[in-house]
Amino acid sequence: MSEKYIIGIDSGTQSTRAIMYDSKGNRIAKGAAEHPKMITPHPGWAEHGVNDIWDALRAAVAEMFTRFTGNVADIAGIGISSQRACCLALDKEGNLLYNPISWLDERWRMNIPSLGQVTNTSPDPLYQLFWPYYSKVNWFKFNMPEVYEKAAKYLGVSGYIGYKLTGGFYESISSSMGWPYDIINWTSFKGDVEIDAMGMRRDQLAEPVLAGTIIGKITAEAAAATGLPAGCPVSASAADKQCELLGAGAVKHGQAYITLGTLSGLDIVCKDYKPAPDFSYFTYLSAFPKLYTYESMASKGFWLVSWFRDNFGGGLLDEAKAAGISIEALLDREAESIPAGSEGLVVLPDWTPSALRPSGKGIYLGFDDRHQRKHMFRSLVEGIMLQIKLGTEKMTNYLGLPINELYIGGGGSKSNLTAQIIADIFNVPVHRTRESENCSLGVAMCGAVGAGLYPDLEAAMTGMGKNYDDFLPNTNNHELYNALNEKVVQKLYPALENILKDLAELTNKQ
Repeated sequence: MSEKYIIGIDSGTQSTRAIMYDSKGNRIAKGAAEHPKMITPHPGWAEHGVNDIWDALRAAVAEMFTRFTGNVADIAGIGISSQRACCLALDKEGNLLYNPISWLDERWRMNIPSLGQVTNTSPDPLYQLFWPYYSKVNWFKFNMPEVYEKAAKYLGVSGYIGYKLTGGFYESISSSMGWPYDIINWTSFKGDVEIDAMGMRRDQLAEPVLAGTIIGKITAEAAAATGLPAGCPVSASAADKQCELLGAGAVKHGQAYITLGTLSGLDIVCKDYKPAPDFSYFTYLSAFPKLYTYESMASKGFWLVSWFRDNFGGGLLDEAKAAGISIEALLDREAESIPAGSEGLVVLPDWTPSALRPSGKGIYLGFDDRHQRKHMFRSLVEGIMLQIKLGTEKMTNYLGLPINELYIGGGGSKSNLTAQIIADIFNVPVHRTRESENCSLGVAMCGAVGAGLYPDLEAAMTGMGKNYDDFLPNTNNHELYNALNEKVVQKLYPALENILKDLAELTNKQ
């Protein structure tokens, strides 16, 4: 029997990736396409162009096929995943009525005065206190009635891709952030009160399904548009970050995972539903039924590493090319010669304000004549990880789940320096997956289950999971990071909050 292949499609915030794996989880071919710059009609708004998501998918799949030398007939299944909490409104013909609204969009804040006090019957505090206000459909209701009145379906990005590929309306229950689904019972709400509270009707919702469920087959029209084989089964997956955990093998109660991408954060898996009463961390559904992942994040995360590279990596391009490595790898090499703590240079990585730090600004503190570019680079990585550790401690204390097992993945995980810093800060062994594209691998696992190559996700994870590189903590470094965190980092923002607020007001006038 010939080898069978599975495609994992991941449509993220900045790009779409289509990666083909064999049935053992070996990467066969990859394609990727950047999304055009987001549209911002007003400050705080963020939209994809009306065709950007579909065009990027087609381009990513086309590039993947240029690298595939096998038989297209051996493609057994396709899984789809995407960024979370986006909103796409479709008319009765399936056409988009408005640009896809990104999860980054903040216009939902306009809902608060319009809605007033919202009441519903769900015991879920997220639906009681947050989702009706966050609902982008409620924004349509109060601000764009011409869209609201014509909308026949509301979908997330993965639901939209599923519709474009198969013609069916399905949404993974594990990708339901911002949608009126009962995430305590993992199903649709039995009544309509919660659905009404978010401005929707039951008939406008896609049918929720579990990860690994076939939602349809590639239509002839989709095959002609993408090159994907007609009739190939398409399966729902979890949301992108939850598929990362699946691909990394971090899916059991108490296991934790740090993603080192544009959005960096720590997710921990828990069998209990315990959303944060103060919204200090986020609650998501695992790829596995009745398991939850709780997330503490740094909004810029390893985007800051790219920012540093682009602004302070001058002169390294030729050296990197000559060595056959990236500029980031050269910066790592420089920073490895610096001891933990960067000889007193500390970073607060608040390049973007957050709900908990509304006056946040990026801060480098402690410069003296020892400090060079390599100190700045190492201290930036340390600052990002200390920020994640700080947010994580409150979350894990509330959940009653200490971190004893930590996995890492994403583009930034390729750095040995970063992996060791994480082990030292968290004081636990760190397992780095050798497959850096954990999301696409997790999506492919869901596609493999839908295609019948594996009976369930547990078996797919065992059969397709990859090996790890392990990093053990250095006790002395951990003690230093703890002292820096307690005596300096945690005190920085409270001490400077009013000054930063004044700075923001002054610079906003310029």
